[in-house]
Amino acid sequence: MLPKHTTQLFSPAESVRLAIVLAGAGLAFAHQVCEVPAAVDFAFFLVLVVVVGIPHGAVDHLVDEQCLKYRHQNFSTFRFLLKYLVQMLAYAGLWLIFPGFSLLLFLLFSVWHFGESDMQPAPRHPIWSVVKFALGSLVLFFILLREPDLTGDLVYRITLSNPVAREVWTTAVIYQRPVILGLGVLLLCSFLLAQHREPVKHSGRGWLQFVVVLVVVSVLPLLPAFAVYFAGWHSLNTFQHMNEFLAAEGSDQSLWKKAMPFTLLAIVFLAGVALFWWNVFSHLDPLPVLFIFFAIITLPHLLIMHRMFRAKTVLQ
Repeated sequence: MLPKHTTQLFSPAESVRLAIVLAGAGLAFAHQVCEVPAAVDFAFFLVLVVVVGIPHGAVDHLVDEQCLKYRHQNFSTFRFLLKYLVQMLAYAGLWLIFPGFSLLLFLLFSVWHFGESDMQPAPRHPIWSVVKFALGSLVLFFILLREPDLTGDLVYRITLSNPVAREVWTTAVIYQRPVILGLGVLLLCSFLLAQHREPVKHSGRGWLQFVVVLVVVSVLPLLPAFAVYFAGWHSLNTFQHMNEFLAAEGSDQSLWKKAMPFTLLAIVFLAGVALFWWNVFSHLDPLPVLFIFFAIITLPHLLIMHRMFRAKTVLQ
């Protein structure tokens, strides 16, 4: 969570974050003074995911190439795409057979991914692993609680009406304060212990921005709340981590431009899938399929980012 040194008041990434936070705050204000159509929330979510979210996963091939380079192995675009596709197909098969387990697996991967990214730089010490997991759990649970009924209904639909999944979420909502307090205590205690064992310097400025993002998240509905965190915090941080790992001479904006080919490909692919769904399966519930689809295409990215952070730790 260390911002790059700059003589400007805000770095380019911080300027984008500020714009997203202000837009999120404006949307939250609109929700307080009038009835905002659901389409507006969805459009807000879609714009941030397309402009910032998707590009941060569209340079996975460059990250994978660099990981292999550090291990003195050759990179092949064909092998990369094949491995990406095989992982997606395997996870899709798991969703078809065990939707409840697949959802749990995706949530655990997401928790670790968010915590691992937000706590950079951090040593590969077991205590630091607890810190990452506690932070990721706290953030994800906090976001999902923005609209607990909607989240519960989505979980029920994703798991094909699994009563156990719904009961687990209902129990979590009922005891949300003890859960959040417990995760907060675990985060604080493990962080203090980790700092005592293997101290790491973190940026107070970065943590302040993190808190501001979460404040805005706390007053937004589920979709825009997730978009503000995902685009305004997580994706921008990950861009910086990737830029540092790739030892790129350009700025984060340069890396964003390099992401454009695969970003455009992803957008065209998603548009094609949406059009096909609209014409063939419009009578079916789209939300579970949409969530599962995003989970499937996200998993390989989470695995690549984990390899990147492991490699960065070894290099430090």
